[in-house]
This record gives sequence, C-alpha cells and structure tokens, in this order.
Amino acid sequence: MQKTKQRGSGRVIRLALWFYRTFGYFSFFILLYPITFIYYIKAANVKRALKLYYKQIGVKYTRWRYFEHLRKFAVVMTDRFISKCDPQSYSIIIDRQEAIKHVKDGAIMIFSHFGGWSVAAEFSQETNLRVTVIMKEVIKSDIKAVEAKLCQNTTNVKIVDLTQTSVIDASVIIAKAILNKEIIAMMGDRANNPKHAIKAEFFGREAEFNKTPFEISKKSKLPIVVFFSTYIKPRVYKADFLKINPEESIEDMLKQYTKAYEDIIKKNPDQWFNLYDFWAES
Repeated sequence: MQKTKQRGSGRVIRLALWFYRTFGYFSFFILLYPITFIYYIKAANVKRALKLYYKQIGVKYTRWRYFEHLRKFAVVMTDRFISKCDPQSYSIIIDRQEAIKHVKDGAIMIFSHFGGWSVAAEFSQETNLRVTVIMKEVIKSDIKAVEAKLCQNTTNVKIVDLTQTSVIDASVIIAKAILNKEIIAMMGDRANNPKHAIKAEFFGREAEFNKTPFEISKKSKLPIVVFFSTYIKPRVYKADFLKINPEESIEDMLKQYTKAYEDIIKKNPDQWFNLYDFWAES
C-alpha cells in the first residue's frame, strides 16, 4: 500500500476556511501560491515520485511543471472542503441528461485520484441522485473532524470510510444501495486491501488497480460508469464519463477503465494525484 507522508492539520484547514469566509474565495486562491511554495520546498518524497511519474508517461519534468502540479492539488483539496459549505458556487460542465440516463437505475461509479472527484456532490444535488462512496480515507483524523463539522447542504452523498467501518457493515450498505437503485462509488486506482488488487498495463508498465467495483458490477448486473472530474479554472470543473457493460469480463472492463484513465491523463498530466511511486507499489 502507498506510504505518502500526510501533511496538513485540522488547525490549518480551520484557518484556511476562516480566511475564505473572511476575505472570499479569490483572496484565498492567491494565498495558495505561497502555501504551494512551502510544500514545493519540503515535499522531497513527492518530488521524487512525480519525476518518476512524468518519466513513465513520457512528459518532460520541469520545476515549473512540478510547482503547478502541487498548486492544482492544493486547489482541488481546498475545493473539497469549501464545496461542502457552498456547493452552489461551483460549476460543472457535463452532459447532464446523458449522465442521468446511465445512472438513474443504479450504477457502480469509478472515481480516480485525478482532478476533483468530490464535485460529484454538487452534481448529485442538482439531479437528486443518491451516491454512496465506499473508500478508505487516508487524511488525518483531525482533518476528518473538521470536514464532518462543515455545513452540509446536501444529504445526497454518503461517504463510508473503511477505516471506521467493518467489512460486514460496508457489505450491508452496498446491498441496500443496490436495492434502492443508488450509485455506489469507489476508487478504481487504489485497492483497499491487497487481496482486492488486480494488475493491468498502464502507460506501458504493470500497475495495481481495485478489482472490487468490477466484481460488484458483475454480481449486481449494474453498469460501470467511469467518472473523471477535470479542474478547468477556479470553481469550474469538467466531468467526463464512460459507461461499461457489466456483461463483459472483469479484464475487459478493467482495460476500458485504464485506457480512459490514460487518455484523460495525457490531456491533463498535472491533475494526477497519486503522489507516490504508483508503479513500484505493484
């Protein structure tokens, strides 16, 4: 499993939110530049990992590219918190009718550590879709506590943290969501347990992915909907999605997912947020 050092604290997040509420979003957006520079100086392990990443995908690494990569990560992480307080201030470019058609009768949605997956909350509120996100949170406990206290303007998204939920309880939650024709969302690029990992070629080298969403899709006959949320500009994201037929084999479904993942990364290489040596983990 990945061993990226966790940075930040609940105190820093509370300070950031105070700054946002006091001076507004764009003042805070400018503040992210010096914050990013501090991370740029200190995060040597992330720098090594991103050098390997850019080499693997065939893109030239530069110091400015590295800084921008960190800055966009900071923006997306900030939006994760702020969007919970003020979801209506965010815009998502998406073909809503087409997306709703794919998930209205239930679906297994695959997110990835790319761009801003959390904007799905705003989309679900607009369309009255219910989403249950099953994932293992790796952020610090004091940051989780701050997030839990934030004003929630939507009850449509439920996050089930596998660090605090048993496998049996999570299975019951998933079963209920399937019966209620809800969307079950999982991360496709990180397995919660090594025994749930499956290997596939990714940018010409073998890497591990999460087998669980594909297994659930096969058993439930629900389609896979791969969802990518790309950061465009402050408070604006673009959503791309791909529907995968559950009748196909797990290997074929995985290939379609990894191909779509490669394509979106090629367009936006600085929005990959697996900030560790992804291929070495295999």
